[in-house]
Amino acid sequence: MSKEALDWVWTRSASKGTARLVLLALAQDAEGPEQLVCAGGTWLMDRTNASRNGVLSALRSLQESGELAEVEGVRGHLSHPVWILPKAIGHVPAPAGPRDDGRNAARLTTVELSSCSDPESDLYWTPEEEIQRIVAERIAACVKQHTAPGESQA
Repeated sequence: MSKEALDWVWTRSASKGTARLVLLALAQDAEGPEQLVCAGGTWLMDRTNASRNGVLSALRSLQESGELAEVEGVRGHLSHPVWILPKAIGHVPAPAGPRDDGRNAARLTTVELSSCSDPESDLYWTPEEEIQRIVAERIAACVKQHTAPGESQA
């Protein structure tokens, strides 16, 4: 489960309705800093209690908004698509204060993250090109790990 991805959906996503529900279902099962999840339409229908058309429409909407992307040419367990939540990558949930349950915590902006120059800090900002390279490597490793021997990756 990815607490970062769930927090990103709750605090940053612009999705609404069934699309939000689908995104939450995917975020709940997202793995690692690359925010990958393998999920098919039937699983999403069961998880969200939405119709097939509702799920497919939500997936299209999320892809058009850039909040969800299918990893091209890769299939996971049972030939399900592998999805990535690109905007959730690198999201850092704001810490809850002593009297705050997290709902009113200030959220970090890209400017605040980019101003941190301490590489040891959890808030250290990496250049976009480097993030893309790291994500591509993590996707390849994750797909290799989660694809059973003998299963096709294409």
